[in-house]
Amino acid sequence: MLDSVMKSDDRIRYATVCDLEGSVLGTKIREGIQPLLSEEEHKEALVYAINAMKIREKLSAKLGKNQYVLAVYENLCRMTMPIGNKYMLLLTWGPDTPLDILKNIRNALK
Repeated sequence: MLDSVMKSDDRIRYATVCDLEGSVLGTKIREGIQPLLSEEEHKEALVYAINAMKIREKLSAKLGKNQYVLAVYENLCRMTMPIGNKYMLLLTWGPDTPLDILKNIRNALK
């Protein structure tokens, strides 16, 4: 899955899949990209994202199932997406990237 997502758009910097306990199952980093967060900071960010995803799940009966969450920072965009009921995908790309990237990502996951 990570390979197909990374191949779907050259603007994707970073992709990781983890379970809902925060255990990383796989990570791909685009060649030449330096991660902005340390490994410890990345794990902490995953825990926050997983907890937020669990909270959104509680509201899904009224709001519908979470498709993805996009956070836009000064230095990057970060998307989290549930994969089934047991996993989460986290992707990052540059802050000035047009949102057509979302279509490419979703097509790669079909």
